[in-house]
Amino acid sequence: MTLYEDLKWRGLIQDISSPDLIDKLNAGGMTFYIGTDPTADSLHLGHYSSFLITRRLAAAGHTPLLLVGMATALIGDPRGTVERKLSDRDEVIHNYECLKTQLQQIFPYEVVNNYDWVKDLNIIDFFRDYGKYINVGYMLSKDLIRRQMESGISYAEFSYMLIQGLDFKYLHENRGVDLQVAGSDQWGNITT
Repeated sequence: MTLYEDLKWRGLIQDISSPDLIDKLNAGGMTFYIGTDPTADSLHLGHYSSFLITRRLAAAGHTPLLLVGMATALIGDPRGTVERKLSDRDEVIHNYECLKTQLQQIFPYEVVNNYDWVKDLNIIDFFRDYGKYINVGYMLSKDLIRRQMESGISYAEFSYMLIQGLDFKYLHENRGVDLQVAGSDQWGNITT
């Protein structure tokens, strides 16, 4: 059984962005990242399937980066239901440190933080260099965004997918990342 077939059989793959990815997964050698936001100070059961994939991909010869996203945690990830409570900066920093420590105790992989490449970006540059190239209609077509529009969504949460897209762009250009792995609730952000 190939790696792709094994992951699919285990229910660990729901969507892929291209059929070409199947051969690349089976061949090994890709650098990928998987991200989580530090919304709590401990890993939980919801992280389990994501990190199962991480271990399996690493065992098949792929190189993982674990992203704990302080920048994305500071603005909030849309849930598709109601707006998240905005987290206090000190709480996000504390949660980041806790998750980073836990991950480093469990996995021998590098932990990166998207705050490191987003913190010095000013708002005008963000709009000109990134926001200009994403169509609002495209963003509104994403399932979680469309569902959350009914209860209301802040501009901060609406822009979350731009930050996640920026994460992939930065990691691709600076760390050779070719693949993002995430839960199915992140599909709209991944394709952005």
